[in-house]
Amino acid sequence: MPEGHISHRNARRLEAALAGREIVRVEAPEPRLAPQRIPERMAGDRVERVEALGKHHLLRLASGRVLHSHLSLSGAWRVLPAGAPLRRGGLWLALWTREHVALQLRGPLLRLLEPGEPLPWLAALGPDLLAADLDPAEAMARRLAAIDPSRTIGEALLDQRVVAGIGNIYKSESLFLCGLHPWRTVGSLSEGEARKLGALAARLLADGVRDGGRILTFRRPGAARGPGRSTWVYGRRGLPCRRCGAPVRSRRQGDANRITYWCPGCQPEPGAR
Repeated sequence: MPEGHISHRNARRLEAALAGREIVRVEAPEPRLAPQRIPERMAGDRVERVEALGKHHLLRLASGRVLHSHLSLSGAWRVLPAGAPLRRGGLWLALWTREHVALQLRGPLLRLLEPGEPLPWLAALGPDLLAADLDPAEAMARRLAAIDPSRTIGEALLDQRVVAGIGNIYKSESLFLCGLHPWRTVGSLSEGEARKLGALAARLLADGVRDGGRILTFRRPGAARGPGRSTWVYGRRGLPCRRCGAPVRSRRQGDANRITYWCPGCQPEPGAR
């Protein structure tokens, strides 16, 4: 699933290509979008700005309408020159200006809202760790202090109502770099540990934006890139920890049953000495 760094990278690229420009042509070939009549409602409008909130994208239009997108497991945004040929497979939406075309591929959540229409998906979101006006250390400590203290930290980090933007990879990598066992309870964390976790997760997300959407939490000049090769623990089950050499472990966690990776040497179990 694309994590928060992808949303912020997409927002920057979409705003650079679309903001201040008239939408001269719209196609929405996905049949599930037909009832929304997006081409008729968007053509001739103008994008004012593009925002990212956690894993959500918001294209705010001069008419007051808002195009809301969430990429879920497999969606993507692409920006191409206006005259570029399009690959139609998986295409949900294409927005042309005179200079560029923005493509939304493989949905699955795409809605065009009228001015003033509420965004219920966003009302419950926690603070976005990449928001410019946010102190991520303070936000993480405050939000964790407000939830059920018996929840495990690995499960809580994926709850976008706590903080927005962290997905499964950054969850495992952040907890490893902070030395926190994923099954520690939220209530067992000190304020200092929570603050460190917020600051570090935000830094990793910001690095992902800067690195063009690639996740390079483990960096070594000349190292191969890809799952398990550019991370500390994620995707490295059974391989030696890059710090202590212990075999990396993995297990499914929480109601969402997502796989968590951790090092038993660097992230001691709760109660272990």
